[in-house]
Amino acid sequence: MNTIERMFDSVPSAWVEDYFDSLDVEDALETVDADVVLDEIAACERIVAATQARQIRALARFAELRSGQRDGLMDEFAADEVAPLLRISRNAAQVRLDLAVELTQRLPGTLTALANGELDLYKARIVAELTRPLSDEQAAAVEASVLPRVGEQTPGQLRVALRRAVLRVDPHGAEARRQARIRYRAVVLQPGEDGTADLTAVNLDAADAVAAYQRLDDYARTMGADDARTMDQRRADVLIDLILGRITAPQSNRPLVHVTVAASTLAGLNDQPGNLTGYGPITAQQARELAADGTWRRILTDPASGTVLDVGSSNYRPPAALAEYVRTRDRTCRFPGCRHPARRCDIDHGDPYPRGRTSVRNLCCLCRHHHRLKHERNWTIEHGKDATITWTSPTGRIYRTTPEGHEDAATAPGS
Repeated sequence: MNTIERMFDSVPSAWVEDYFDSLDVEDALETVDADVVLDEIAACERIVAATQARQIRALARFAELRSGQRDGLMDEFAADEVAPLLRISRNAAQVRLDLAVELTQRLPGTLTALANGELDLYKARIVAELTRPLSDEQAAAVEASVLPRVGEQTPGQLRVALRRAVLRVDPHGAEARRQARIRYRAVVLQPGEDGTADLTAVNLDAADAVAAYQRLDDYARTMGADDARTMDQRRADVLIDLILGRITAPQSNRPLVHVTVAASTLAGLNDQPGNLTGYGPITAQQARELAADGTWRRILTDPASGTVLDVGSSNYRPPAALAEYVRTRDRTCRFPGCRHPARRCDIDHGDPYPRGRTSVRNLCCLCRHHHRLKHERNWTIEHGKDATITWTSPTGRIYRTTPEGHEDAATAPGS
């Protein structure tokens, strides 16, 4: 086997130096194909993660050595020794030391996953950030919930999974934190460069923010096809024009906000999180508040798996109810890592029509880019049970995706 193809099963810190000493990577890459180059890219990513884990352990040990007689607390001047060593600011050094202590003492599973190359340092920071308000026991429960799939997720997907897990283990604390954040809502003006500025609304209620964005998007899409502006430009211009009174808001129905929540949660039997399309997991109380002011559609699901009982069609185009269910189930484009909203995706037949049915088990949402990739670049997909999709790349690599939150078997979609 070519040495560049090696996959690393041993403890990462043991093979980092040996790996690079064993071959001339630059020369070897000139003689191998795309699949082997992808192996090299993945191996380098694991090496970086393993090295970062080793440095984190060293930083944590240094913090311990500088705890002195202060009841185990890190000495306030510890960061002043690390900062010039790494050519970073004192604040940046303190952030690194604090993260190192947090990962070694409070989130050891995350540190082990980093050392094994299952996640990178950026993802480890996300785990630490989102579990920080929790008790040690709650943080451990969240860690145990998300780590089994962390190697399959992008940072955005990991953040959604963490938020959902936090809502499960600490529903009342999460609701209290939501209410506290909303009290600090504000509009912030930030001067930019070259005569520009950013106008940002922060700490809004998630449902209000999603509805406002949807209204801007709907209005922008009513403009003529000959409008040369991009959709981003249109939405920005509509926002300013409405605020400054240059245009009058059209009289239209309230924007649709789609929420997925278990009926048992609405009935107050539990506090499982809901899901707000275009945002992600929300607290049970927030879902109940939205339900009190909304119109709901019940979709009958299998009580064991949470998947809809199969609804088929003899036509290529899915009927409205089926299309709505697929978008509600998928939430985003089903290509690995893509978070393009399902409501702006194409609905694709996995097994081409008419050989494949227009049914729940053969349909999924793909953004236009990944829809084209499937048909034009030799990627294939296979639909499995419980809405799982298996993607096979042109080099034969396998990736599996499931809709966000689909593991919640009791959840039934509504709008």
